Amino acid sequence: MSKISNNIRSAVAQLSQMYKPSLALAKSVLIASAAVTLSLMGARQLGILEPVELSAYDQMVRWRPDEQPDSRLLVVGITEADIQKLKQWPISDRKIAEILQKLDKMQPAVIGLDVLRDVPLGDGREELTKVLQKSDRIIGVCLVTDGSPDNPGSPPAPGLPENRVGFADFGVDPGGILRRALLFMKPPTIEGNSSAQKHLCNDNSQVLASFNLQLALRYLQGQKIYPQTAPDQSLWLGETKLKQLESNDGGYTNADARGYQILINYRSRQQVANQVRITDILEGKVDPNLVKDKIVLIGYTTETVKDLFYTPYSGQQQSNQFMPGIVAHAQVVSQILSAVLDNRPMLWFWPEWAEILWISAWSIVGGTLASRMAHPAKLTVTFGAVLSGCCAISFGIFLLGGWVPVAAPALALILTGGSIVSAERFNKAGYGKAISDRVKQVFKIEIDQAKKEQQVAEITESDFFKELQQKKDKLRISKQETSEKTHSDPQEITASTPELAKAESQTDDYLAQLQEKAKQQKQRAAVTESESGSQTSVPIDTGSGASSAETKPDDEFSDLQTKAKQMRQRRGAQKMIKDEKIDSLTDKEDLGGKEE
Repeated sequence: MSKISNNIRSAVAQLSQMYKPSLALAKSVLIASAAVTLSLMGARQLGILEPVELSAYDQMVRWRPDEQPDSRLLVVGITEADIQKLKQWPISDRKIAEILQKLDKMQPAVIGLDVLRDVPLGDGREELTKVLQKSDRIIGVCLVTDGSPDNPGSPPAPGLPENRVGFADFGVDPGGILRRALLFMKPPTIEGNSSAQKHLCNDNSQVLASFNLQLALRYLQGQKIYPQTAPDQSLWLGETKLKQLESNDGGYTNADARGYQILINYRSRQQVANQVRITDILEGKVDPNLVKDKIVLIGYTTETVKDLFYTPYSGQQQSNQFMPGIVAHAQVVSQILSAVLDNRPMLWFWPEWAEILWISAWSIVGGTLASRMAHPAKLTVTFGAVLSGCCAISFGIFLLGGWVPVAAPALALILTGGSIVSAERFNKAGYGKAISDRVKQVFKIEIDQAKKEQQVAEITESDFFKELQQKKDKLRISKQETSEKTHSDPQEITASTPELAKAESQTDDYLAQLQEKAKQQKQRAAVTESESGSQTSVPIDTGSGASSAETKPDDEFSDLQTKAKQMRQRRGAQKMIKDEKIDSLTDKEDLGGKEE
């Protein structure tokens, strides 16, 4: 058993040595990947990557092939040619009433009038009101207030009941691009004491449905499909859930997701449905089969009326940059009908944890490629191919109805690979080792300095050092007393001279002993430094065996020697002064004896 155990240990050791470089490489890749992923997620939370992600979304919308026009819809546009031919601006109430009557006779499923009639325009106000009250196929529009007293919103046309009115407002992203559609909303409260007229679209107690949703619901009623609300307040039409847009879905970051919004899944660039002009309706040039059982939308398509929107299709376009509002409504209506009746997917999104894994995976791929490939040209070509693959996969998911991050994984791939390449070149150039050695040296100096300070503190607190301090204090007091006695009684000076000499001899012994100990400690410290490269503690023998202390650093030994030399010089000077004073007193006594 012991032999088998030894063989297993040997095999494990060989494997660890064999895969040790690979494990170190994998560790560096994972660390770099984690750092890049966390940085990118932080940038996403701050909204830094949102413009790039939205631009990538717009590009994917443009790359996606257009679908066939939705045959369930018919757009009746009011063009500039119609205005010139009718010689009316705006179109009068009488003409609008006439158009509605002609269309109603063709038996459409529902008629959507995206033309504001909150105030009388031209003749025929009464006629228009009667038509709106008589036909239950007509859905009108209003505009919701933004909450300011100067913009109280626009009420619907008179004669329309509330269940046949929808708001025509859209949620527009920063930059003016239309990507989202509002299905439900609650009008905001008007600030201050406004004297504006109260109506449906500025009543904060009402929950309003949008114009496009009203048209889709009215059409689906003929298919025996009715709206239902789930416990989580999500809207279901049959077995289809209209996914509510959250503030951080897809490439958005803290978007204004008030109300019930969905991301617009555009059907085509322009031809979302068959389209005719109002003069064609008035002149009877429209095939009734284009109208019967269809959703008919009437609205302005001329640029004279500023009911135009930038869309994802507007990018890189010199002309036709705008989409008329009535066409945008047709896009949303077609999207809802296609999702419910044709199983065309609504746009969906990954949860946040899945997006983190997606970004982290591409980061690891970039780091692995950079660590495995050393040739710059091959690495560049490979990175270009992998980056194209990342974008292709994201676009493939988009074709299936999913919007996943595009810019963040591409940046993760590039940044992680770039960091690995930079780190390897940095280490090969020797800069990494030089900096590491310098850092270690700095830390070593700080540690040695801390040790020295600790050793000095231990020496100053030792019994031997305290005894030296006491001897120094006694000697100073003895010298002061001797000086005072010199002025008061010269004879006592002579008597105390043997005691002074004895004290001085003791001082000499202490100083000599201290100097000898310092020399020994310095030699021991030099030997210790050569062996271990760091300071160690050396016990100090006081001669009595009662106390010991750690050795001081070299500079402390030199200080002790300097102090000893200074004390010896000071003692010699004091002795010379005392000798001179004694000689002067002796001379005075001799002179006094001669005078007698």
